[in-house]
Amino acid sequence: MSQEETLLLLNAGYDVNAIAEAKGIKPQTVYSHLSELINNDKLSDFSSIITREQYLRVMDVAKKHPDDFYVLLADEMPVGLPRVAVAISDFLLRKKGNS
Repeated sequence: MSQEETLLLLNAGYDVNAIAEAKGIKPQTVYSHLSELINNDKLSDFSSIITREQYLRVMDVAKKHPDDFYVLLADEMPVGLPRVAVAISDFLLRKKGNS
C-alpha cells in the first residue's frame, strides 16, 4: 500500500522530498518505493524523479565501478537515486526485449 501511496502523490505532482514529508518517511525510502514501482512496471515516466544527466552519470559510474558505484555517488546525489537509475535501465532493457 505504501508504494501505491507514493505513486499517487507522485502523480499528484509531489516531488520526492514532498512525498517523504507527507508520509513521514525518509526520501531514501521514497526512492526505494519508486525503484520497486519501476521494477514492477507500474511507473514509466521518470522525468520528475531523475534528470537525464543524473541517469547517464549513474550508468557511467556503474559501468566503470560496478561493485562500488553506490558509494562513489553518495556525495554527488541523493541516497537512493542511483537505485532508481538502475531500475530504469532494467525497465528499458525489458521494454527493448519485448519489442
